Order: sequence, then structure tokens, then C-alpha cells
Amino acid sequence: MEKTHCHYHSAQPATWHCVPCQRHYGDCCIPLNEDAPEETPACPLCRDPLSFLGAANTAQPFWERIPSFFAYGCQPSPLAFSAILALASLFMPSIILLWIALFSVATKYFHSVIEASSQAEKTAPHLLSAFTGEGFSLFFKQLAVFFIAMAALWLAADFNSEALFWVVNIGILLVMPASIIRLALDKTLSAALSPDEVGQVIKAMGWRYLILCAFLFILWQSPTWVTYMLSHGLPKVVLVPVAAFLFGYFGVVMCAMMGYAVFQYQGPLGYVIADEDGQAAFPAPEYQRRRALAEAEIRVKEGQSPQALETLAQALQRTPDDLKLNERYHQLLFGLNARERCLHHLAHYLPQAARMSPALAATALLNARQLKPDYLPDDALVCEKVAGALLERHKTREGLSLLRNLHQRFPDYPHIPRAYLLAARGFAEGLGQVEPAQKLLAFVRMRYPDSPLGADIAALEATLSRLAAKV
Repeated sequence: MEKTHCHYHSAQPATWHCVPCQRHYGDCCIPLNEDAPEETPACPLCRDPLSFLGAANTAQPFWERIPSFFAYGCQPSPLAFSAILALASLFMPSIILLWIALFSVATKYFHSVIEASSQAEKTAPHLLSAFTGEGFSLFFKQLAVFFIAMAALWLAADFNSEALFWVVNIGILLVMPASIIRLALDKTLSAALSPDEVGQVIKAMGWRYLILCAFLFILWQSPTWVTYMLSHGLPKVVLVPVAAFLFGYFGVVMCAMMGYAVFQYQGPLGYVIADEDGQAAFPAPEYQRRRALAEAEIRVKEGQSPQALETLAQALQRTPDDLKLNERYHQLLFGLNARERCLHHLAHYLPQAARMSPALAATALLNARQLKPDYLPDDALVCEKVAGALLERHKTREGLSLLRNLHQRFPDYPHIPRAYLLAARGFAEGLGQVEPAQKLLAFVRMRYPDSPLGADIAALEATLSRLAAKV
């Protein structure tokens, strides 16, 4: 089965589908609202309700989950079920009706495991579920399937053709898992015997169905092999309950594997089943934020940039201080070369970015300089923080331009010594210009003699003096 991926993120599996737009979306594009779980997500483009695809594209292949199936059989309920079979084999009297009742209960529990596993339930069905519902009915339906298979095998043997016998034998072994799956899910004998219904299971899995059959055959033979290996050292009174226990345990493991195969291939089988873990849902504010970002990205990729801007603008009206929304809005304005709107938005965005993420602020400043070469923030602290981020990115000249004449532009700014110390390091380390750095430090020492950074200034001056002496 080929998995369908998100139309806009090729590495993400699809979980939603819009029929009118013929677009598949992943969880990356369609967040869920935790405060309105009953709300059906709408298509970001046409606003029509989306069709849920379940876990058809996100389920892990069953052959990668082999250890989990064995762990599934080790849960309390399956172990108790296996223990009951073991005790019954040891103490139950030889009354055929009691044994029929026991096998009907076992059949019911096995089918319950298939059904639960097909729903991606990690917890095995409770043992009491084996004693409720249509246990006898399922048993006789399953018995009828086995009798028909044995009759076909008996008829093949009557032809005195070993080749025909083995063809029929192998054919029954290959078809039986699909028939059991159909009976467990549909509860009807007609579905278990219908070539179309059984064939749909095989067709849905394709050649991977052979992998399933191979694992099931190994598991089916496992109790016999283990019992045989123990037969040389254990008395019959111990061996029989051990064999019965192993039959119950490996039966549960087989049924869990068959059920999960249904879950994995739910799409072609016509089921829509979500993973037990489910898709992550978010509180309303975070949900609206994620939805706006996802919709804006989708509209940009569809060539609908004006609509993307409108979506982000509406989201910013609700949460004007959201850094990610502001950053995306700035990048979109800059990409569209909307000069006036971009510069106007920077008055709000740049101080926020300088406070929360100087690296983003440095990028925004560089963008602004492409729209307006002499652009300068109107806040001294923003100039200092962005200059520091630019110097770290080795954008020395751009960083120093923000600190030039800072004492004249912002005479009341209390951190001029710190800013000019930063500038002096930029001159010395970024440009290799020792003399301007020394003049700047001398100015700070003379103009701000009581600065707490005096020791740092003196240390840098000493370093610069040594550098100047070497030149």
C-alpha cells in the first residue's frame, strides 16, 4: 500500500482530505482545537469540512511491531485467559458440551483481540469480554469455516494428486487469516466465506500479506515446537497444561498481529480508525496561532500571498505579541516588497524580537536596510541588542552603524558605556582597527568616569595597547 503524504509537506503522512480541492493535509497543516473536540476541521483553502483519513498513512508496519505483539500477550487479561485454558485441560471432565463451551469462549476472546487490535487499542480486552456477547455464535461460524476448509482438503486428497493436494493445502493456509479477520470484524459467516470480502483483505495488503502469513505460520507452529522440546523432560500431567497455556498465549499474539494489520491497511479496507494516541490538540489560543501559520504557509505556496497576509494580520489582532506570527508576517511583507507596511510593522516587531530573539531582530534589520538603507531603530536598547547580534554574525559594519553617535541620538540612555565597549570590540576584533577602538574607550572613560564597566574598559585598553605596540 502506497502511503499518501501531505500535499504541502512531502515528508508528512496525510490525515485529512478535501474532496473539492483534491488536497491531502497532514497534522502539520491541520491542528485540532482542544476546546472544541467535536469540531470538524475545515479546508484552509475552500473552508469545506475535511474528511478524516484515520491512521491509514501514519500506522507503523506490522512487521516492525513484532515485539509489541508478544508484549500484548503478556498483559494480565491474556495471561489469565491462557491460565484458564491450562487449568481446564488439567481438571475439566471429559464432557463434550463443556469443551464446546470452552472453545466458544476462547473463540470469542480471540476475535475480541482482533477487533480491539484493529482499533489500535494497546490494552487487551478484559477477560470478561470472552463470556459476554455472541460467543457460541462466533464459535460455530468459525467451526463452519474450518469444516469447509477440511472438506476442500479431503476432496483434493480424493483426486490422488499430490500436487493438487498441496496446492489446495497451501491455498487454505494463505486464505484462512483473511477469512478469520473478516469473521472477527463483520461477525457474519457470509463475509468469512465470500471470495470478494476475503479477497479485499488480501488485495489491501498486497504482497505484504505473504509476510503476515509467514509470521502467523511460525506463531501457529510455536506451541507445538515448544511442547515437543519439553516432552522429553516433563510428565504428561505437566506437559498438557503447558501446551494449553502456550496455545492461548500464541493465539492472542497471532490475533493481535492480524488485528493490527487491519489497522495498518484500514484505507483500502474501508475503515477510518485513529491511532489510540490520537492527533495532538491544542488550547484555543495555541490552536488559532498554529492554524493561522499553517494557512498562511499553504496560501503562499498556492500563490495567494495577499490572502496569507490577511490571515496573519487577523491572527495578530488577537495576539499582537506573538513572536512567530510577527516574524512570519515580517518575512511575507519583505518578500512581497511591501516597503511602507514592512517598515511600519518593524516599529512593533523589532523591539519585540530584540528582547526575545536578537538573531531574528538582526535578520529583520538587514531586511529593513534593503528597503531603506539608512534605517535606524528609534530605541537605544534595540540598537544595542541588534548590534550585538550583528557583530556575532560578523556583520560588523552593519552592527557598528547602529551604535554610531548613540550618545547624541539618545542622550538619556544609561548604558552608553556598555554599548560603546561593544563597539570598541567590534572595531578591534571585527575590523582590526585598533585606533578607533582606543579613541572610543578614551571617550567613555572621560565622559563616564563613574561607569561600573571601568575595569572592563581598562582591560580592553591594555589589550589594545599591546596590539598597537606589535604593529
